[in-house]
Amino acid sequence: MRLQRITNYLLTHRWQTVVLTFAITFIPVIGTLGILIAALVTLRKSILEGAMLAIAATLPYAMVFFLPGRLEPSAALVTWATMGVAIASNFFTWVTAVMLRKQATFSTIFQVSALVGVLIVSVIHLINPNVADWWGQALQAYYQEVQTATGVFKTPEAQIEAINTTKEYATGLMTAAILFSALIQLIAARWWQATVFSPGSLRRELCHIRLSPLAGVLFVISLVLSYLGNSVVLDIMPILYLLFCAAGLSVVHYLFGLMHSPTRWFWVLLLYLTLIFSWPVSVMVISLIALLDIGLDVRKRVVNKV
Repeated sequence: MRLQRITNYLLTHRWQTVVLTFAITFIPVIGTLGILIAALVTLRKSILEGAMLAIAATLPYAMVFFLPGRLEPSAALVTWATMGVAIASNFFTWVTAVMLRKQATFSTIFQVSALVGVLIVSVIHLINPNVADWWGQALQAYYQEVQTATGVFKTPEAQIEAINTTKEYATGLMTAAILFSALIQLIAARWWQATVFSPGSLRRELCHIRLSPLAGVLFVISLVLSYLGNSVVLDIMPILYLLFCAAGLSVVHYLFGLMHSPTRWFWVLLLYLTLIFSWPVSVMVISLIALLDIGLDVRKRVVNKV
């Protein structure tokens, strides 16, 4: 098996793998393979070697980010956001790979990740209570630069409405983007490991993500506070929705897994198309499934009935 041979080579040739990881990160599209290699080595071989590879996979982003040269404000904002997400998500991918290596479940990893994200957003608001205004100014400059460059202009009212809505969630959205990227990379690395060394194990792990009662209580409280307009809670809601959507999709995939129909893949595809085109209502529905699962333990009930 070709993947088996590639994996064995990466696990047995330390310095060649470091060089390969560093070089491949510079290549667009496939550059993300660098951090996947780092996570795989962390999971399968060594935390220290995984850390070395994670650094090698992150250095190219840092080098591009700190290259001398003046960027236009709009380009600077996009570059800052993109590089910031890439660097932070790489670091967090390695951290979560260490947790998974130490036998933490995906349920624990997802909840700890969300907790860290919530703490980060809360601390940012504590340090800078006017962070939403800062985002508003940055987004205003970005919109103006983009409109000047493209020649496409929005009405002032539409632009102000978009900025005022986005700035309330911007810090949380950035943090959620980092967590989402890191967790997707972790799952991809775990898929790689499972495919080579323990086929079928990943699906079992991902289909049994269930959140704690404490997470459910905090989510309900956050929903109430966000409805009342609390600025900090509004900013952490993207992170909580990410967590509960992941848990809700785990339940849905478990139920689909009980189907023995050859058309099962069609229904899964239809589900994701529905989620995309009915956003954000679909996010709320999937989150509600995760919330109900905390109290009902859907999997246990289904098994007992079967």
